[in-house]
Amino acid sequence: MTEGDDASTVSRLEIAHRMAGEVAVVAVSGKVDHATAHQLLQAVRTALDHTRGGFCVLDLTTVQFLGGHGLSALLKAARAAEDRRHPLRIAVDHNQPVIRPLEVTGLEEFLALYHSVEEALQA
Repeated sequence: MTEGDDASTVSRLEIAHRMAGEVAVVAVSGKVDHATAHQLLQAVRTALDHTRGGFCVLDLTTVQFLGGHGLSALLKAARAAEDRRHPLRIAVDHNQPVIRPLEVTGLEEFLALYHSVEEALQA
């Protein structure tokens, strides 16, 4: 394996925070795996610190991969939100890399999933 190969296999996660009125929205894109799952969890915790709208929205519509560690991070993030009484609403759209692992594991039954950030904000 060359140095260039190592660089191409490094997990990369991009996270953007914004406010939609008084609701904190976290947009995540890239791969949520063993190397980046902690970043997702920390991003949600940061958003929970800033939200004033009674809930927080996590946008996963541009995530390219969601592995087992990412699924675990989603559960932890949802629990952290519940503990703060600010439910986590997750936008997944029709993103198969996200929806498929949620369906296979049955987690779609336990998480508040929406088709878009706008739907999550209005629900």
